[in-house]
Amino acid sequence: MWVSVEEKSSEGTESGTPSSSKCCVTLMPYTLVTPHYPPICRPVLLLPSILGRILDQKLAGWQGFELCEPEALTSSEHAARLQRAEILEESEQGGNRCYTLQSVEKVMKKGTHCVLPLGLDCVRRLHRFQIFPIIIFIGQTARSARKLRSKLQRHSQSEEQLLACSRCEEPLLDKLSCLYHSVAPDSWCDQNSLLTSLRTVIWKEQRKIVWVEPDLW
Repeated sequence: MWVSVEEKSSEGTESGTPSSSKCCVTLMPYTLVTPHYPPICRPVLLLPSILGRILDQKLAGWQGFELCEPEALTSSEHAARLQRAEILEESEQGGNRCYTLQSVEKVMKKGTHCVLPLGLDCVRRLHRFQIFPIIIFIGQTARSARKLRSKLQRHSQSEEQLLACSRCEEPLLDKLSCLYHSVAPDSWCDQNSLLTSLRTVIWKEQRKIVWVEPDLW
């Protein structure tokens, strides 16, 4: 904790009594953070996840980006990777197909941004292996969701589902042990301008020092 002390002076009375001062002490919490300097391209996680899954393929199609692909593991491999906390998330494809630490590292070794089609839980798991993804939350309103109506429908999603996903995931961002970047809903007009904006954000975030709180789990 650190202490903030403010001194306030009260006004004098009509009889000319000298003013008295009051002292206000405020206890302010602080968090210990550690700086990290990622030497190579950081993975990219786009949120809310419903919108992220739509944009992932587009972003991965650009030079310098590649989509993380799930691995097909045998039962014994799955158990061993799970024990070592190397499985980031199970794939929706099933059949012991999983997104793994090795899948991400394979892309990073190419000097390429690994686009993560995953949820927020992968962040803490990656941090344990000193991998610090760029987290971008694209803010949503009813108006911005309407701009994406056709894209959502192609992926069997609705504007209401996107807004609900946004409301659900946004509060969870403040529980992360690192900072994230937020894109304002009125800062883009269509998918192309949004993708262009995301590339600029990623370029800027890659150049920053990553400050991370200790993992207390």
